[in-house]
Amino acid sequence: MTKGFLHFLLFVFFFSAFFVSAEEVNKIVAVVNNEVITQQELDYNLLPLYEQYKAVYQNKDLDKKLKRAKENILEQMIENKLILEEAEKRGIKASEEEIEKEIAKARKRFSSLEEFTKTLRQENLNIQKLRERYKEQIMIRKTIQDYLVRKVDITPEEIASYYEEHIDDFTQPERVKIRMLSFESKDKAIETLNKLRAGDEFRDGEVKFVARGEMVPQIDSVIFSLKIGEFSGLIKTELGYCIFKVEGKQQKEISSFPKVRDKIENILWQKKSAEEFNKWMQELKKDAYIEIK
Repeated sequence: MTKGFLHFLLFVFFFSAFFVSAEEVNKIVAVVNNEVITQQELDYNLLPLYEQYKAVYQNKDLDKKLKRAKENILEQMIENKLILEEAEKRGIKASEEEIEKEIAKARKRFSSLEEFTKTLRQENLNIQKLRERYKEQIMIRKTIQDYLVRKVDITPEEIASYYEEHIDDFTQPERVKIRMLSFESKDKAIETLNKLRAGDEFRDGEVKFVARGEMVPQIDSVIFSLKIGEFSGLIKTELGYCIFKVEGKQQKEISSFPKVRDKIENILWQKKSAEEFNKWMQELKKDAYIEIK
């Protein structure tokens, strides 16, 4: 399972605080079997998105975005509670070594231990609370891995079929390396073209690779007909008057199956993992007592 997929599932935020009244802090927003989720916990996870959205959206748009974000975050928090219960049932634990490793990573984000400790205090945290959060995060990750390893199976036949059905995804089209000179003045463009034809070196200009069909047909047909080292005549474009020189060519190339096999396996793993995880969550929710206040 990739780190990105796990991060999406865990959705854990650290070193943020959301200041609310004592009554709101203690308000229960959801019950998951024998566990509760408080307003403080929800706001704690919502704050990073709140700051992000506030910079982009306003009024009703901001309210709409925050409402959706709150629903999504609460759903993920409920799922995390259910996964932690599964971890307990399966005897999955976080070792002291694993927890210390995560704390060491957190400390490295700060210039000194003093700054790290000060930040924890400012966020109403301490090492013990941080250890508990990392403990839960590790247990969630290990439980998901344990479940998916047993559920997800990628066969050689599936990998081969995916390669054949998505061959275009592994094909690099024919490309040419061009250098382009552009001019607003037609007279200046003609003067430069005449100098090039007289033997002046083709220098300066933008250099890039372009695939067949990437440029407008008028330019495409010209640059792909030129040999390496040749340059075009004057071409009128939206940018003005252009002259193109071909400096290299790459033929159409299909990546071999062995070269992309691992990539395909990872694509299939992520797809199947997401499907199995969603089915698993539906099963856990079906058997659980969940009340959203």
